[in-house]
Amino acid sequence: MAVTTFASPPWWRIAVALIVVPLVASFAYAVYSPAYQGLPDMMERVVQTTAVVAFFGAYPPTVVLGIPLILYFRGRVGASLANCAMAGASVATFPWLCLTVFFGPDKAYTNDHITYENGMMTWWGLLETTELLAEIAVFGIAAGGLFWLVAAAGIKRQPVEKCLNSGSRYRAEHPIIRCLSARLSGL
Repeated sequence: MAVTTFASPPWWRIAVALIVVPLVASFAYAVYSPAYQGLPDMMERVVQTTAVVAFFGAYPPTVVLGIPLILYFRGRVGASLANCAMAGASVATFPWLCLTVFFGPDKAYTNDHITYENGMMTWWGLLETTELLAEIAVFGIAAGGLFWLVAAAGIKRQPVEKCLNSGSRYRAEHPIIRCLSARLSGL
């Protein structure tokens, strides 16, 4: 029986996914919640909101959090739909979680409910924050699913020998692969 390892998607598919997925997720969020910037046309509002969300809310977390996660988990964890969806939710939600926890106004309210009082978040503010983070997490899950569809769909597990002979320097140096390779050569 051949020993299997986690196959990784090719770099070109990952690069395409890193470029396309944040833009599509930004567009989906802009359609869901377009910002009113004094623009009369709905299409123009969606396009402007897409640009703002993409360049301030989607691409920076993708570069700062997503790329290091990909580099760390590549070859260590299988690129399944569930893994990509949870990573997408984490990458999308983490910056907003940090902003709401560490930075807040002195006093704020929403719909006649006080959300911040004397620099501290109230219960209503916690409810509003939880709702916002859940909304962002849903879009992150969808973006992670799209990332899997673009980058990793159709990637199968392959035998260790195939991984070692593929010219991948990283896999050949991995301690688990070296151990498995030594055991297989002793058979």
